[in-house]
Amino acid sequence: MPEIVAVDLAEEVVATLAPEGVPVACVRTDRELDRIDPAVTPAVLAAASAGVELAQAVHRAAPDAAVVFVADDADDATELTAALATTPGIGRHTRCLAADDGEEVRAELERAVQRLAHRQAMDRVRTQVEDFRGGSPETLSVYLGQLFDHAPLGILLVDPSGTVRAANPVCGEALGWPARQMVGADVATLLAAEDGAASDLVERCVTTGTRVEATLTRLGPQGTVQHLDVSATPVDPEHWALGVFVLLRDETARIEAMEAAEVARRAAVAEAERYAELAWTLQESLLPPDLPSVDGVAIGARFHPAGDGSEIGGDFFDIFQIGDDEWFAVVGDICGKGAGAARLTALTRYTLRATTVRTKTIERNLSDLNDALSRQYEQDRPRGQHRFATAAALRFHVGDDGALVVTAGSGGHAPPLVVRAGGEVEELACRGPLLGVFPSGNFVSDRTTLGPGDVVVLYTDGVTEARRGREEFGEDRLRLLLASMAG
Repeated sequence: MPEIVAVDLAEEVVATLAPEGVPVACVRTDRELDRIDPAVTPAVLAAASAGVELAQAVHRAAPDAAVVFVADDADDATELTAALATTPGIGRHTRCLAADDGEEVRAELERAVQRLAHRQAMDRVRTQVEDFRGGSPETLSVYLGQLFDHAPLGILLVDPSGTVRAANPVCGEALGWPARQMVGADVATLLAAEDGAASDLVERCVTTGTRVEATLTRLGPQGTVQHLDVSATPVDPEHWALGVFVLLRDETARIEAMEAAEVARRAAVAEAERYAELAWTLQESLLPPDLPSVDGVAIGARFHPAGDGSEIGGDFFDIFQIGDDEWFAVVGDICGKGAGAARLTALTRYTLRATTVRTKTIERNLSDLNDALSRQYEQDRPRGQHRFATAAALRFHVGDDGALVVTAGSGGHAPPLVVRAGGEVEELACRGPLLGVFPSGNFVSDRTTLGPGDVVVLYTDGVTEARRGREEFGEDRLRLLLASMAG
């Protein structure tokens, strides 16, 4: 039974990447590689951090075993691949792939298992033929006939000149020739690979006495492209010029499935990238294109979406002029993500832009917004969509004395914080219900004046709920941070 050796990889990673039905032996370092058995180990699965030394150690212990490194990302995989390409003493079935390309890692391991099965079948044939050495030609002929008839893969017996001396029925099915007609034919003619690799395969085996493997691409019996996994090995390892066994398996379906999967993967990646670009474009359209300039006031904003940017988030902000000398700012959070959140964000922003011009109190502005979102909530509820919003808002203007007069309101959102130039941090006493849940609500405002060096800060829970492990950043840390930056 084949057994894949895993070096310094978490058990859950091994369980995800190893082929089903193949036992996995987990070892922690390359010093334990004496567990590798060349007869039953098709591959070694290892973290990229194990490096080229591990690949060399595996090649010394089991020259035919594949080494599949798993890197954290594509850049690390490319870096190790470059190092492997320039390092001697490494097997030809050594690859480094990114961890997020799990299907390709599994496919590489499956190919290693199949190569091992191929080698084991070849060894069995060679051993069984060896058992009959010295027997009568009739006995050997009967035995080989039975072996060829029942073998699950194609077997050709080829003399040193490349002429086929025996063939089994599976070869006929794979190559489209009657088995008897293949006897006496040139093996290169039978395999007829596109690049002439078939004749070279047997020639290299005959001249070197070593096993030679290749995947040949040819025009199959049905007139379509066919992929044959072929290996040639000497009939007698001590007298290898006597002839060659050529084993072949039709891998067309598997390779076409892999190619189709790769095409699908690339299409999915392209679609994900396109969706991420659309998501970011839509997200940007829901934010102010630039920050306004207000005499005597410094305005700043920071918007940093979590994740990879492929989803439209619910957080938003806006700031705009509502009169000759008055301005409005809002920071909010829409429940959920995606197109539904984007739709509610647009409704929130445009409702506020309309109501702040018509009405002059922040309580009324939030009440009008609540009415609009409540109506939308009732329309969406039959479809199972229950979205609501939170928001903290400011109306502000520069007074005659040059101070900034700020009126704050909140609908279910963390109230704004005022950081005084001396380091004190104050929470504005404005509270109100969630927006869009109840048809009416009591909104309370708070008013303050900012002098030189004072700052008012609006934020979302994306700041306070940011995590390092299980620990949240929290409001206390936010206040300490703001106090440290006073002035």
